[in-house]
Amino acid sequence: TKEAAMIRKLERILIAVDDTPSSVAAIDQGLALAAGEGAEVVFVNVVSIVGEQFVRGEGKPERVPDRAQTEVLIAACAKAEELRVPCTTELLIGYPAAQIVALADDLDVDLVVVGSRHLSGVKRFLLGSTSRALIGGSTRPLLVVPEPAPVPALI
Repeated sequence: TKEAAMIRKLERILIAVDDTPSSVAAIDQGLALAAGEGAEVVFVNVVSIVGEQFVRGEGKPERVPDRAQTEVLIAACAKAEELRVPCTTELLIGYPAAQIVALADDLDVDLVVVGSRHLSGVKRFLLGSTSRALIGGSTRPLLVVPEPAPVPALI
């Protein structure tokens, strides 16, 4: 039925992580969904290469050999373990949006979770927006988690 098609169980969630506050929010939201659905999580950290977005890739994830880890991947898995959410990690090299899309397709994930930093026009142009590129480039369901609002200082 149409209703059954609308209710899709999440079995594998891909969460993109880096060292930004929006990434922490994405991890928290993704893990909450995974815990509620009984899903496994794959954390991905992409080491960016300047200019890589202008080179045509083969559509395959560019994995770092030997299952290397970064601090953000280790911290994300520790959070998942606290919540008893099964997790694995992937460290990739290249243009983040392209690598995340390639990995999502390679692993056949049900959802991609990514943070959004709310960059201004000039910064977005210079640094790019991974979340915006994913909206236009991914065929997978995507959850974009905004960066938490700064807490006003008490005077």
